[in-house]
Amino acid sequence: MDGMNCARSPVHLGWTSRRGFLFSAAAASGSARGASKRLLIDTHLEVWSIELEQRFPFRHPERPETRPAISAPIENQVQMMREFGLRYAVLINPRYYGWDNSYISYSLHKHPNLFVAHGLLNPLAPDAPARLRYWIKEHGFQGMRFSPIYHPQSTWLNAPESYPLWREAERLGVVFNFYILPHQMPMLEDMAERFPGVKILIDHAGKPDLKAEDCWPEFRKMFRLKRFPHVWISSSEPYEMSELKRWPYEDTLPFYKAIYEEFGGRQLIWGTSYPRPRWELAMDKEIEFVEKVCDFYSDADRDLLLGLNALRIWKFPK
Repeated sequence: MDGMNCARSPVHLGWTSRRGFLFSAAAASGSARGASKRLLIDTHLEVWSIELEQRFPFRHPERPETRPAISAPIENQVQMMREFGLRYAVLINPRYYGWDNSYISYSLHKHPNLFVAHGLLNPLAPDAPARLRYWIKEHGFQGMRFSPIYHPQSTWLNAPESYPLWREAERLGVVFNFYILPHQMPMLEDMAERFPGVKILIDHAGKPDLKAEDCWPEFRKMFRLKRFPHVWISSSEPYEMSELKRWPYEDTLPFYKAIYEEFGGRQLIWGTSYPRPRWELAMDKEIEFVEKVCDFYSDADRDLLLGLNALRIWKFPK
């Protein structure tokens, strides 16, 4: 593999090269919009509002000066869900708001029949268990997202100082999702074993680094988590993973296929990340990626991935 990055390995290109002609035919068969009869639940949806910034100010923890360039408000997502037949979505507080989850709480309570919510929590705060309890009990959240990806050398994830937070999460029945790098997976594996009462979600397929000469040894560290029935992998964001940066992101398919083969359909979930106009893929393309591009999924496992598995993780409104 001299001089060749992970995404351009001959093995990987061989697996995808015969597929290119299929997608014009798939497009001709019609958009996924309105065609799906499945239960659709978007398990990762970040929303924010520039228009309401005075009420809900941006406080990015790593880059305090950061502001989003455009709004992606909750109203956009509600309209999109109606258009494409999504039943529920899981709201995730974006990094823009830092540890203040107020806009997500506002959105959750404005549309209580459509959403459940995850906030952000500073894992290093001495009162982290109390803050977790506050957002769960007082605001009706069901989980928290952590992002060790922003601190590649940090070891807080499985440090003993984190145990009280996880014990409180077990007591409350909380879901934790992680935006995490492959080399950090052993720390998460440790915590998954110590705290089996915490449901764990791994965001965006575990973020394999397709720029690396050979990313598979690091990527496979995530596979050790398949032994835990309380762990799920989000098969999402092919546009972020891809080095080709064009539809249908063929260089990502070996990774989604490997995740499916290792974890099986019952440990996979689906999410889109952003509503329009911020979306990287329009919703019909997000659905088409699962329904047609990833042609290795069985039809029954698409039912699980696109919606049914989420019912086992969150308590959605009736």
